[in-house]
Amino acid sequence: MSGSKNSGKFWFLCLDARQIGRRVGMFTLFGVWIMSLVFAITLPYWRSTIDVMVMGESAPQAIYRGDPAQPLMSFAVNVDWGQEVLPDMLRIFEKENVRVTFFVTGRWAKLYPDVLREMAEAGHEIANHGMQHDHPLQLGDWALTMHILENQKLLTEIIGSPVQLYAPPYGEVDRRIVATANNLGFHTIMWTIDTIDWQEPSVETTVRRVVDKAENGAIVLMHPKPNTAKALPQMIEGLRQKGFLLVPIGHLLKQ
Repeated sequence: MSGSKNSGKFWFLCLDARQIGRRVGMFTLFGVWIMSLVFAITLPYWRSTIDVMVMGESAPQAIYRGDPAQPLMSFAVNVDWGQEVLPDMLRIFEKENVRVTFFVTGRWAKLYPDVLREMAEAGHEIANHGMQHDHPLQLGDWALTMHILENQKLLTEIIGSPVQLYAPPYGEVDRRIVATANNLGFHTIMWTIDTIDWQEPSVETTVRRVVDKAENGAIVLMHPKPNTAKALPQMIEGLRQKGFLLVPIGHLLKQ
């Protein structure tokens, strides 16, 4: 009889353990489900937190302006076309004793090396606008690297010493583009004031867009467009009347 009682107890204990196991399994699955739900709900928060961490002070940043405490401004002239306007712009810059930064594509430099040398010999900074006027956001890592390096090699062969500044075509910029340029030794340059001269605004509109928005450290984006060239004398005079000194971007950043 004692053996029969012990056997009953044994089976009772086995059934009890199975029930406990089932309950533990159910609670475990429920816990995993809850954790997954919480993770899905809070995923946007974690993504934004990671973005903030990546874009912290230790990460390279695109440059939109110089020192806001210094009354200095710079002209950034992006060149992938407009060679017929450049001689007029160069004459005006020489007459006004203004030096600017020309961001030049490699495909343009190949076609007009003499104009490029004239820019450099006049004391202007020559900087990198990519080998082609590609969309940087659409380029893979290797293509983006070569987009910058091939142009720098070409510019070096033509003028000897281009500055280590890169202006991405179309103003396309993100963390990857800035980091790639930074790893190659380049600052990524954007702008503070856009003339939007590719839309062919009037001379008066172009002058107003720049002079009215002038501020310390501002970088002014422009292109070799006819009305931009015509607006330069008034633009330069207006900025000087406000007390600004016009310098190349390299000088702006050193300050």
